[in-house]
Amino acid sequence: MADSSVAQTINERIEAVKKVVNLIAQAGRGGDLHDLRVLLINTMSLLKRDPGLEAAVDDLYAAAEALVKDASSGTPPNTRSLRLLLSALDRFCTRLSTAVDRIAPEPELRLKGLEAAYAVQLERFSMNADLNADLDPVGQVA
Repeated sequence: MADSSVAQTINERIEAVKKVVNLIAQAGRGGDLHDLRVLLINTMSLLKRDPGLEAAVDDLYAAAEALVKDASSGTPPNTRSLRLLLSALDRFCTRLSTAVDRIAPEPELRLKGLEAAYAVQLERFSMNADLNADLDPVGQVA
């Protein structure tokens, strides 16, 4: 049985993914697709590898990406695309819920793969923001 804090965190992630997927289904914005990617990567980093769950993540992201691609080209999402997205979301949520009960969390929090790259990108962004805050409007150090 999974630790209750891990189960609570996973349930919070499931709700967040549902919200982002609903935003993608309504508006099809690229920013929402980016948010979905970050959520999925972060969620997967909480658990040990599970090929079934990884396949569900891949399907969900591919369905969301196709919908965003259609929206960005000016094509309204068709019923099939929406149905694929929602069924992929359902599979992901089901797999993730069952995975919590049978997969132990990683013994230590490690940043892996894309999540590590994203963390580095965030760190660089925050360093640049700090550097820009130290500059006066003319671009000179205050």
